Amino acid sequence: MKSVVWFFLTCLLSSKAVLACSEKAEGCVASEQFQLSVALGAGQRSNPLYDGDSFPMLILPDFSYYTDTWFIDNGTLGYSLVQHDQFAASVVMRLNSEKGYFQRWFAGNVITMNSAGALLPPEVEIGTEKTMSTVSVEQVKKRPTAVDAGLQFNWFGEQWQSRLNLWQDINSKYQGQNASLSWSRYWPQAGGQFDLSTTLYWKSAKLIDTYYGVGDDELYYLGRYDGRASWQPELRLGWQKALNSRWSVLTFYRYLHLDDAMTDSPLVQDDSVQTWFVGMVYRFY
Repeated sequence: MKSVVWFFLTCLLSSKAVLACSEKAEGCVASEQFQLSVALGAGQRSNPLYDGDSFPMLILPDFSYYTDTWFIDNGTLGYSLVQHDQFAASVVMRLNSEKGYFQRWFAGNVITMNSAGALLPPEVEIGTEKTMSTVSVEQVKKRPTAVDAGLQFNWFGEQWQSRLNLWQDINSKYQGQNASLSWSRYWPQAGGQFDLSTTLYWKSAKLIDTYYGVGDDELYYLGRYDGRASWQPELRLGWQKALNSRWSVLTFYRYLHLDDAMTDSPLVQDDSVQTWFVGMVYRFY
């Protein structure tokens, strides 16, 4: 793991990379220019776990900074390897997001889960196909904070872009991999800009088992569950309209479908994660 981290840091500090894409392409930003905006409004991301708290979305920061060598974009740190007007490749690093379902303010204060010793076994339905009980997120041990690193490939076209991410756990928290492939399309409509994107996520069996499995070290009365590799498609539709150089209106909806590798876990009660937001955006830079 240390060699991977040192390689990544060396790339960040070395010289002569290039801008991620042409500034004329959709979704691109200028080099050496810090961009910061904040969306204020109402929204929510659902939580598929039993007794998991939905995440309120009242303030949404959006920030990025690109140089000729490295970039940071909403929590993803990267180094550009290859750049053309229609293609870019980068080395990237980020926090894995799975822990966010278990801890409401992920990356903030650590929430201590309830002690297992004081809990009584929940009732189990008799005569159903499921032989294991459902499990509250508060009844299982704390899930780890994982750091992923990997490669990112971007393709740019007129009013569309596509991205492939390949990730590897580099701090040995789940010792697995995950990947995503997305496609986005933009078009002007109703005085603003609509965007439609679809993403397919793949998560390895070790990742699913670490976060959603139930092992021998969990509560004694729980049925065991070993995670399997998971495929999760997502659809997003959004609309944004600029009011002036600073203010704009933003709304979007995202639907993530969870397959049976997730829903077979006694921790998971819903087969989807739904996110919505309606509000105003103020652009600082």
